[in-house]
Amino acid sequence: MKETRDKITPISFLLMTFTAVFSFGTIINASASIGLLAVPTFLFATIFYFFPFTLMIGEFASANTDSESGVYSWIRTSLGEKWAFLGSWSYFFVNLFFFVSLLPQTLIYASYTFLGYNIFGGINATILISVLSIILFWLATYVSIKGVSWISKVTGLSGIARILMGIGFIILALGVVFIFGEAPAQQLTSESVTMNMNWNYLTTVAWILQAVGGAEAVGVYVKDIKGGNKSFMKTIVMAALSIGVIYALGAVAVGMILPSETLQGNYSNALFDAFAILGNHYGITAGVTRTVGFIMLLSSVGSLVLWTAAPAKILFSEIPEGIFGKWISKTNEEGNPINALLAQAGIVTVLMIIPALGVGSIDTFLKTLINMTAATSLIPVLFLLWAYITMRIKKDDLPRSFKMGNQKTGIMVGIMLLIFFIFAFAVSILPSPYALMAYFKTGFIAEGAANPIFTLLYNALGVIIFVGFAYVCYMNYEKKLGGALDADTKEVGK
Repeated sequence: MKETRDKITPISFLLMTFTAVFSFGTIINASASIGLLAVPTFLFATIFYFFPFTLMIGEFASANTDSESGVYSWIRTSLGEKWAFLGSWSYFFVNLFFFVSLLPQTLIYASYTFLGYNIFGGINATILISVLSIILFWLATYVSIKGVSWISKVTGLSGIARILMGIGFIILALGVVFIFGEAPAQQLTSESVTMNMNWNYLTTVAWILQAVGGAEAVGVYVKDIKGGNKSFMKTIVMAALSIGVIYALGAVAVGMILPSETLQGNYSNALFDAFAILGNHYGITAGVTRTVGFIMLLSSVGSLVLWTAAPAKILFSEIPEGIFGKWISKTNEEGNPINALLAQAGIVTVLMIIPALGVGSIDTFLKTLINMTAATSLIPVLFLLWAYITMRIKKDDLPRSFKMGNQKTGIMVGIMLLIFFIFAFAVSILPSPYALMAYFKTGFIAEGAANPIFTLLYNALGVIIFVGFAYVCYMNYEKKLGGALDADTKEVGK
């Protein structure tokens, strides 16, 4: 039996970090929302969030060398069992909203793969795509319960193809301007990248924070890198800067190929429009959108099947027994919690139907789902930041091989990030104050736009219900546990 773990080279760690974080689709969505302003915003998020947060995760990992479970054990180190459970639960319910945004995109990818264009347009598109998304998710749930081992191989290959496709686009797009000498579709000027603090920009910041996330996935390897903490520090700095530069270059490349009138608010087709225009520059017209659609479809279907079961399986393996009861925790031969997956499918069904009834156009529908996914993805980070600050204040003498600076530095960075994230979360979960005021004054909603009251209720109630439900379940568990302990104490005293 091996006494020591195999060590990861710095280059391997760099590639792992890139794979965990990079998503070309996020570049498209951010560019569709704020245009070339995405360029400095990606760099800002990388330097002021991804880099320090990854160091925090590395510190958590080095303080929990005997645990592989991640978030639960990290939060428990500082805040105890209850908040560790709520933090772990928040990662689980974030995935519910991830499914809601992934499902319609998967169907659009399928449409481009088999038909060469997006069939989900028109007045009834949101209802149609919602119904088909629900059917697709129940099918994915059935496949996940049965267990499909080969899907991970498909996902791995298609994931690599998607990354190569994204990087290839960046290189070829830059070639159109700097090699062929053609004029860019959008001009990169100081004015186009000057931050405009309107509500749309502030909500898009949450998307970009989500895009450069993934530190939880790579920070756990701090003890596995050749060269120890010093090597980890150098590699993570290089990874953060590399990812930030590539994201920024990606936003530049998209702006060079897609004119703003084609890109603006185009969340359903911008990816395919970008590759179609790029293909035209290189004299390739046939099959471009179908190929892109096929790669994205394989990757999305694989992610859907894997992530349908994985978060629930991890959650119920981490949390103490008895919080949700035996029925919901029942597992099959593959170790998948059957009833939990069925309950999850029911919740996703509700989450999928509600926005379809309150949102007009398909692009507004997709933006609403992307925004809610980004907003909820910040909640687990808030738990981890709170846990980190508490650890540095109350348990700074905890044995660990890696620390992000001295106690004062760690606390200051943690508090700054926590304040920033609370602000970003609040902005992303609330509709524009201007839209709310206009609605209250006139009652008018622009064609294809979302009802701001609906957006507020969907976003805020979604978070309150899911976090509140978990909190009540844990409090009931504590009462039962306390009653059992009291009974044991009385029995011993007799």
